[in-house]
Amino acid sequence: MKQLTVIPGLTLTEALYEAAAEGVAAHAPELGTLSWEQFTAPAGWTLVPDEETGRAYKAELTLQEHPHLLRRINVWFEADLRGNAAPRPHSHPWPFTAHVLLGGYDEDRYVRNRGNIIQGAASHRAGGANVLHRELFHEVTEIHEPGRTLTLMVADAPGVRGGWGYLSPDTGAYVAAPPPSAAFLSALRELNPHRPA
Repeated sequence: MKQLTVIPGLTLTEALYEAAAEGVAAHAPELGTLSWEQFTAPAGWTLVPDEETGRAYKAELTLQEHPHLLRRINVWFEADLRGNAAPRPHSHPWPFTAHVLLGGYDEDRYVRNRGNIIQGAASHRAGGANVLHRELFHEVTEIHEPGRTLTLMVADAPGVRGGWGYLSPDTGAYVAAPPPSAAFLSALRELNPHRPA
């Protein structure tokens, strides 16, 4: 099986590529065919660090981004809930659908409703889709196959870059996400020396 270490910490395989190409063809056909060269181009990938550990918890390949749409492939390594930390569910800047192309993940979901917090859980597996609206808060609690769980994020509605935040499951309080910390930015640069500063 063909595989390539694109950047340190990210090895892509033929199976990942085939799943990504099939996912783009099925869920974002307007992008055309995803080529092996596009999928494995180092400049396209960003390793996203966990602020506390500095380790990459996912890799992102942004295929298209505009104020009203986003197409992004993610390879997942770790869940949001790391190091036995207290739950810290977050929202997203765009309403979107995450198509699970390989592997899968579990999440806890939270919605504020008239001062009450409604909590649930969901499991998402290859072939399924996870629909996340702007009012939903969630936290990925388990990655089924780290390094092989692959999703395609498809957003077709207006988003607000940086327009996301956290929900306290205990109080229902919303806290807007602060600007990236110096520790996060330092880890981001260290994990992505191939990206322009």
